Amino acid sequence: MKKALVITSHVEHLHAVCLNRSSFDTVICADGGFLIAQQLKIVPDILIGDYDSSSRPELPDIIVLPMEKDMTDSEAAIDLAVSKGFSHITVLGGLGGRLDHTMGNLGMLAKYCGKLEHLAFTDGQNYVFMIEPGRTVIPKNTYRYMGIISYGLQAKNVTLRGVKYPLTNHLLTNETTLGVSNEIVKKEASVTFTEGRLLVILSDDIEKKE
Repeated sequence: MKKALVITSHVEHLHAVCLNRSSFDTVICADGGFLIAQQLKIVPDILIGDYDSSSRPELPDIIVLPMEKDMTDSEAAIDLAVSKGFSHITVLGGLGGRLDHTMGNLGMLAKYCGKLEHLAFTDGQNYVFMIEPGRTVIPKNTYRYMGIISYGLQAKNVTLRGVKYPLTNHLLTNETTLGVSNEIVKKEASVTFTEGRLLVILSDDIEKKE
């Protein structure tokens, strides 16, 4: 399974980011993500963007996009990774900051849900991905919280096991906060449901990581 890291130009709590470059087969920087990569001492393989908000690096393997286009640089970078055959993509950043960008990035999770092995957005506080109906196992990890939110009107027959607050065949709508602030208390948690899509958000109190 080929793994790609996409670095965006906005990363919340960069000091708390912990990534192993050797875990990825390639690194793609979206626009100002090149500056983030420099701070993390990561050498990117490909750069892509319109460079309207940052200086264009004088480097090879750079793809320059038009400033007026129908997608963000982040989406273009994700699409590029997919076109190159990467099925496991981690996007560093894209959460927090401008809300329209954050919501658009959640749309990227919906765009590729069920089409890739894995697509997630992460920063120094959160790790966010989307799952389809069926059973998903989430191993216990360094994040304290696990939240689930219905992406769409509702998710049917939601069952949670291995967590502090289990559910059984619950109809989870997008008009409730019921799914937030759960915790994995066993070696792994399982999420099972029959219809809809769920955002899974692993998160921490940032004070814990500072």
